[in-house]
Parts: sequence; C-alpha cells; structure tokens
Amino acid sequence: MTALVYMLQPDQVCIAMDTLVVSSEDKMPLCFQRKFLPLQKQKLLIAGTGLSNFVNGWFNYVSSITSFEGIDDLNTITPSVLQAISLAAGGLGEFTTTIYHFGYSPEEAKYLGYAYRSTSDFQSERLQYALGFKPQVQIRQCDNIEFPDFLIEIVMEQQRQDRQMPIEKRVGIGGEIEFVELKNQTMRIETVHQFKSYESDRQNIENRLNT
Repeated sequence: MTALVYMLQPDQVCIAMDTLVVSSEDKMPLCFQRKFLPLQKQKLLIAGTGLSNFVNGWFNYVSSITSFEGIDDLNTITPSVLQAISLAAGGLGEFTTTIYHFGYSPEEAKYLGYAYRSTSDFQSERLQYALGFKPQVQIRQCDNIEFPDFLIEIVMEQQRQDRQMPIEKRVGIGGEIEFVELKNQTMRIETVHQFKSYESDRQNIENRLNT
C-alpha cells in the first residue's frame, strides 16, 4: 500500500507519494522504491496503490510497449489488459489495487487523470479536477496553496494517522516523499521530504535481509 496525494487541474498535475513498501503479511518494511512510472516522451505518469506486485507488473507492461502516444491511447487498452493480468494471476484475493494515469491529452489540449480500480473491474474512471488523496484523512482548509508544501503536509498527516492504527490495519507509509509536477507538457521530479521514521525503517529492512 502507499500514500498518494494529487492535485489535478487542466493546466497542471502535482503528485506526491511515499517510498516505503511493507509486507502484506506482517506489515513490516520490505524496501524503499519509487511508486510511479514517469514516461517523459508520452507526457504521462502512472502510479498505483495496493498490491505492489500487481502495480509493478503494470509498470513493466507499459514500459515494454511503444505503440501508444499518450494518455488517450493508453486509456483505450488499459481496462482489458488489467482485467487479463488479474485473471491470469487468479485474482487479487482480499487486496484492492488502483492504477492511476495522469498526463497531457493532445486531443483535449489539457491534462487528464484516470483511475482503474480493482473494485470496479478496472473500468476506466475519468477523475474530476480536484484534490485527491488516499488513504483518506482530515486536512486543514487552505486558501493559499503552495506546492509541494501542501502535499507534503497531507502525506505527513496520512503517516501520523496510519501509525495510530493497529499494525494489522496499517497501510504502511514512510521512507521519503517524492513530488512530481506535470506542467507545460514537461515533467519535474524531486525528493522533497524524508520521514523521521526513515532510519528505523531502513534498519528493519536490513534486518529482514540478513535473517
């Protein structure tokens, strides 16, 4: 699982995600990794929440094909391919997974977002222009939004609330926060925050590798 926060607007998209991957069995740290796939040529960013093996499988599939030009083309095949991948894996069991596409649409001359949720059989869902985040938390009202600070604040609150849950119910949020800005048909990526839990998570990862 992961933390995802995005602000989708016609002229830009801002996204923040953490980098900690935890075991689905014991909820303990497994590794740190980037949880999105940037495709600069197609002006597209793909992200995922839920089962990391399934999300990474979609990343690998999209990276292997070259026959699509951008978010519009990819949207036409995504539901059927995700359904086929899920079927081949025997389903996702109790785990829910959502794939997100954010990118510039040449057809509409603006940025678009789509979600493909396992709970909806990966049907294409066009996202509204708005702030979105997962897991859900209470956030303060803000009239003067600055990026990436606003998104960092939400992800930190997501981690705070997640760590108050019993361990078996936690999403598992930590590592670092990576920020992506899609604007003017370009993409900028940077690491903008390191959680205080980074070192303890890193030690748990090393201990797991050494056992």
